[in-house]
Amino acid sequence: MISSKCFRLLLLPLFWAEVCAQSAPKKTGPLNAEVYLVKSAPFAQTLSTVGTLRANESVTLVSELSRRLVKIQVQEGSDVKTGDLLFKLDDSDLQAELTEIEARLKLAATNKERVDNLLPRKAISQQEFDISTSELRILEAKREIQAVQISKTEIRAPFAGRVGVRQVSEGAYVSPTTPLITLQDVSRIKVDFPLPERYAGEVKTGQKFSFTVAGNGHAFEGAVTVIEPAIEAVTRSLLVRGLCSAPQGLLPGGFAEVTLTLDKIDNGFMVPSQAIVPSPRGQGLYLIENGKARMQSVDIGIRTDEQVQILNGIKEGDVVVTTNLLRIRPGVEVTAANPP
Repeated sequence: MISSKCFRLLLLPLFWAEVCAQSAPKKTGPLNAEVYLVKSAPFAQTLSTVGTLRANESVTLVSELSRRLVKIQVQEGSDVKTGDLLFKLDDSDLQAELTEIEARLKLAATNKERVDNLLPRKAISQQEFDISTSELRILEAKREIQAVQISKTEIRAPFAGRVGVRQVSEGAYVSPTTPLITLQDVSRIKVDFPLPERYAGEVKTGQKFSFTVAGNGHAFEGAVTVIEPAIEAVTRSLLVRGLCSAPQGLLPGGFAEVTLTLDKIDNGFMVPSQAIVPSPRGQGLYLIENGKARMQSVDIGIRTDEQVQILNGIKEGDVVVTTNLLRIRPGVEVTAANPP
């Protein structure tokens, strides 16, 4: 019969074998992660903002004089040329005054001719001669002033464009505060849009941009023409104005979604932003080589919300890990969830 002490001695090796089996590390398989295949491609850094469409030139026409409107020469919604007569105001009293001035001017000219002949013969005094000359000049000036007043009764187009809805009718009494009609030059369209303050140094005149408007599937192009020289204090934004030279179908006042190209790369290495791993020595990313992860230090260039330009440290064809980065360490086996 085996004593209890001997029995315990026989069980001891079995106990330690079980303990060692439980404490031995379990072998795990390769880590699964999504990857990105590095390839050279053109890239443009863009900025999206919203803008407002404006006419190349825009004016609300009014009269400089307070008078009765006697003739409307323009059709609503029609195209006009520079100098076209649009409205005519009553100028009957001004014309009568002009006739009087011209009659007096004719008499003054005759008198001036007479004194010119008399002065050399000492038949008149120098004072009489000066008075005659002065009267002639005063009347000539009055005639010019009257002609200017009469010209103001003719309201003409200051530039070529399209008129809008007429606000007055013939017979109405108009004044400088009475809007008559709007005139818009839409041969070109201005686009005003704000940029965040941090991009103030990255926009230049001549820089290209594209924009779209609601209800029009066409993408339009423009170029920056004016940059406000100061930052708007309340919004901390910079006002930029561009010009579209082919604005078919665009109307002033419309809302535009603007995309401005800040920088462009003909060929470069771009990787997803989430692939970048910060480290005490700078920026890095994990490459897969022979099925294992390797940390590679890199220098980055242009950065957007979705992509980062890699200036050096990688080459075309490298496989970059983009997910599961918190579990990856150098030397860990990795399998691609989306094989390139």
